[in-house]
Amino acid sequence: MNKAADQEKPTTGTLLSELIETDPILRLHCAVERDGVPYPDHPVHGRATRVVDPDGIQAGADVLPTSLARVFRIGLDRYGIGMDDPRFEVTPGGRATGRVVMPDVTVEELDEAAARRGLAELTDMTMLLGRTAGMPAHAVQHILETELRFLSPRAASLFDASSGEGPVHTVDARQHVVLVEVLRRVAERARLRRDDPTIKAPAVMLDIDMCALDPRARVVHALRAVGVDPNGLAALPSYHRPAWDLWIQQAAAEIDYEAFCRALFRPWENLRWDTPVPGLARFVWDVYDAGGRVVFNTGRRERVREHTEHALACAGITGPRIAFLRNDRSRPVHELKAESLQAFADLDIVAVFDDICENRQAMAKKLTDALFVAVALPGYVHERPYDGADVVRSFETVPRCARTARATRLPALSHANSLAELPLAEMSVGSPALEHAVWLSERESSDMVGTLLQGAERAAIHTAERAPRTDDLAADIYYLLTRPQFRKGARAAYSLSMARREIRPHLADGAPIPIITRGFPLKFHYNQLKTMGSLPDLSELAAMVRLRELQRTVQQVYPPGLAITVLGDGNHFRPHPRSLLRAYREKLLSYHALVGGTEILTIADLNEVAEQRMGPLAMRRHADLVPRRVAEIRDALVGLDICATPVPALEQATLRTAGVIGDNRGAGTTMPNFESLFRSLMYTVSATQGHGIAFARHVYADLFNLTDRALPAPTAAERRAVLVKAWHDTIQYMAVLWVDRDLGFDAAMFSNHIRLTPNPRSGCLGFTYLGGASVLPWHGMAALDALGRVSTDFAVSLLDQGFVPAYSTLLGPAQPWMMVPVTVTKGGRLHHGFRAAVRLRRR
Repeated sequence: MNKAADQEKPTTGTLLSELIETDPILRLHCAVERDGVPYPDHPVHGRATRVVDPDGIQAGADVLPTSLARVFRIGLDRYGIGMDDPRFEVTPGGRATGRVVMPDVTVEELDEAAARRGLAELTDMTMLLGRTAGMPAHAVQHILETELRFLSPRAASLFDASSGEGPVHTVDARQHVVLVEVLRRVAERARLRRDDPTIKAPAVMLDIDMCALDPRARVVHALRAVGVDPNGLAALPSYHRPAWDLWIQQAAAEIDYEAFCRALFRPWENLRWDTPVPGLARFVWDVYDAGGRVVFNTGRRERVREHTEHALACAGITGPRIAFLRNDRSRPVHELKAESLQAFADLDIVAVFDDICENRQAMAKKLTDALFVAVALPGYVHERPYDGADVVRSFETVPRCARTARATRLPALSHANSLAELPLAEMSVGSPALEHAVWLSERESSDMVGTLLQGAERAAIHTAERAPRTDDLAADIYYLLTRPQFRKGARAAYSLSMARREIRPHLADGAPIPIITRGFPLKFHYNQLKTMGSLPDLSELAAMVRLRELQRTVQQVYPPGLAITVLGDGNHFRPHPRSLLRAYREKLLSYHALVGGTEILTIADLNEVAEQRMGPLAMRRHADLVPRRVAEIRDALVGLDICATPVPALEQATLRTAGVIGDNRGAGTTMPNFESLFRSLMYTVSATQGHGIAFARHVYADLFNLTDRALPAPTAAERRAVLVKAWHDTIQYMAVLWVDRDLGFDAAMFSNHIRLTPNPRSGCLGFTYLGGASVLPWHGMAALDALGRVSTDFAVSLLDQGFVPAYSTLLGPAQPWMMVPVTVTKGGRLHHGFRAAVRLRRR
């Protein structure tokens, strides 16, 4: 093994086997050879496996190109080391397990020549393995390109990645910082707008030529038209005159500028050749997910609108908002682009991207608070940004996934609130993690539950003992209810004065304080990106343990405690298969018994309780009204096509439904707008069920992109199916909320109770089931972090980060009970010390 000086170096004399013990990605894909046997033991096949050369593999070779490229990339990028003489692990029958086996040697320095040799050997070996597995060469090349994307700039410099040749790829560190800062500003403005809807919506403005779109094919065509061979050029020219003059100086040539421009722009039909700049589609999606929009301000004329929209559609951008110039323009473009800003007066322009300095300067006079960024596409000669703007070469940022992590802080939770935040296209969901699954016996499972319960009991006593005592018992209880392990959001949403009003009547009677919340509807497993099964796992059980801790904490100062009721709403807002609902509830009730049963909390069905409180007549009326409201919403949305132009369609749907439904709040029911509800539901529809997690990952990687030229037809079809299903589900969900509001459903259900909610809002006590976990138990999978704390995360991220399934007798072999770091496993078992350390998160 070797080491590059640009990486954080392991301790001198570090062996590969030591790195494998601590690095989860190496642990999954790599082993070292000891006396002809791979180490560490394969958890499934044990020491019966052996080490062979490529010609000793009889089956399963299709998994090896990815493993080989992954080991090469992680070793180089994370530790500065290369591969030496890789071989492969196979079962007694000759089937490859997916692990690369290498000598257990110490690291040495890796120079540029050694890095290049290593890449050449990697390419040859992966191609050989691909042929063994019957894979086409382009498929193997795609694996190499995928695994070597987003290398650190210093690691990539060993291969001269800036030349654009070969599979090696990198993103400039400053570019990443600039683009992330733009997204941060969009998210901050969007947050302010949620608190104050009168604030303008945030937007990012892009130029088109040499910014959002690359005219490389037209430039090459124009050069040939004026008699220049582009193949012999160090860089291409731009049509912008200052940049053109610089290019002429460098090329030492005499070329007719006007003739070049005529060939570049005529015929107009050639504008369809332009291609989206790398990263554009993902950047537009990230801006949208942050709560903003991307708009375009171009020097192009109105007559080329159709050609421009066609080219943008290749990045999945349909129905874009673009300000073109008039066909008869005669004034300078920078003046007209500054005037075009009036077309976006309804928006808060957070950032502007443009390749021409005088354009940026003209717009900066009117957009004094915006961040201006210069765009300099690689392979062209550009003017220097004399306005001092930061420069980006594309719209790519470094995705947060296991492949791009620079240190061994893995396995790590994503802390994402939505699948939209994850770089799904860059995440690995292959079989190695599944083959490293661990199994918990009945005794081990029971011990873990007991450890959780004991920890919660100790924490309850400790919290109460440390709490200040006053003469105001209601205030003392409020203090306990708002401890960091329980509270989500600001205390102001549920103030002490509110608590006193709701708590004191029960104290006077010496009765338990009634607490009510919705929860545990159904495990949203449909697309397999969120969870790996439909039954409740350790996260739901741990959530009940947290409610038990809340109960026991209050009982330390007020023995009658709390009367906690959890209302399951799995069949209230939209239909789900009855068999799934029944199985989920049965398993949930078994967990309920483990944590103390009704002495701790009561689990009830929302609709059944509603019928008891509101009466059968009211619920029949509710059932009659919902389809009428569905019809009214559908009528309001006639003419909108979510698959034709997703973002504009959602914007219009939000405006139209607001006009039909009216007030967004009534009798305690909060009505989200159509777009926000759609964005929440589109990740829980059943359209991709049965296709596998790898396919679902591609479908959801850029759900609104239906027009990319490279998009496979099956993926496009599934994206349309998801959008259509989510559209109908949103209408149904909104109709139910509308009826709830008009019938005073929430007021009847939650009156005289303290309402807990994981979505903090005024009048409700914000509550977190699992400390700082970003994902609710039923929207993700249980996971133990590196410290043994119970949390939740999305299955796709956990698999990517080096977590492996842990099965338990409490749930059976069909679904993991939780995910655990592969680095705390050995031989298919979970380390005893790690099991003994399991606990709830405190914040």
